[in-house]
Amino acid sequence: MIAALLLLAAATAAPEEAVARPCREAADASRPSRGQLARCDRAIGQPGIAPPVRLAMLMNRGAARVKAGQLAQAVADFDLAIQAAPGFAEAWINKGIACSRIPGRAAEAIALISHGLEIGPKSPARAYYARAQAHEVAGNLKAAMEDFAAAARADPDWAAPAEELKRFKVERRRVLRA
Repeated sequence: MIAALLLLAAATAAPEEAVARPCREAADASRPSRGQLARCDRAIGQPGIAPPVRLAMLMNRGAARVKAGQLAQAVADFDLAIQAAPGFAEAWINKGIACSRIPGRAAEAIALISHGLEIGPKSPARAYYARAQAHEVAGNLKAAMEDFAAAARADPDWAAPAEELKRFKVERRRVLRA
């Protein structure tokens, strides 16, 4: 009986996997092509997609659009993901990452990523790293350094935050008071 249920689950998951594949492939590409994005658009447009699969497809298309430099469209995808699952931290964080690359939206990006961190992402180190980058874009170097340090503490095996911290120099100055 359990084996039959597992086979049934595998059989029902396979079509969903096939539907979602174009968006995953676009997200996995270093620079998604127009064709890959068009295939993902067509896949998302199909009726009857299960909500969790559609959410994954939106997240993947949003990530692909960020890589393709289509930032406004990526923000729109992450907005749809947030509407579908407001408690999904990664949707807020990814929207923040997209906003951080749009001139003049660094403060919004910081707020979005901070909200995602409050919800509790699967990878807090990546979220702290993204917020550090947004702080740096906004000119908040102290906050950037603190978030790079938080990312390094959250995932000590990930070298990128420690590398970023090497760029910062802390100077302590004596303040004379009259």
